Amino acid sequence: MSSAQFGVVSAILDQLQVAPALAAGRIHRSRTRAIGVDQPSAIVVRIERSTSTLADVIGGPTTWATLVNVECYARATGAEPDIAADALLVEVFERLALAPTLNGAVMSFEPLPGDTLSWEVDELDSKIACITAKFIVMHKTKGRKLT
Repeated sequence: MSSAQFGVVSAILDQLQVAPALAAGRIHRSRTRAIGVDQPSAIVVRIERSTSTLADVIGGPTTWATLVNVECYARATGAEPDIAADALLVEVFERLALAPTLNGAVMSFEPLPGDTLSWEVDELDSKIACITAKFIVMHKTKGRKLT
């Protein structure tokens, strides 16, 4: 049995993989090495943290606010990689906007207010950019359980 938080990530992955899948299907859960040198783009979905509000009634539902990072990676040949990462980010936001409750899996799924986007550009074997989008996901579990 998996936690509700694990289910949140699965619901996000499912939405990003709806045909046609974004980043040519290179969409990963919590991967440490996001993108191989031969891959032009990838998406990684990670949980950053999850906070709870206990129920008013013992045994009642627990409400969770789970912070999820969606990382959009892109390489570029002959151009700056942030241009390609930005285009992927736009596609991610458009795709996720189509399912504000992740098809009924959560109460709400919205960009994190205040600290929504961050950019990184690096050059290892080639130039790579990563734009991280943070989302807050509200969901419930039964009682004081994670399921």
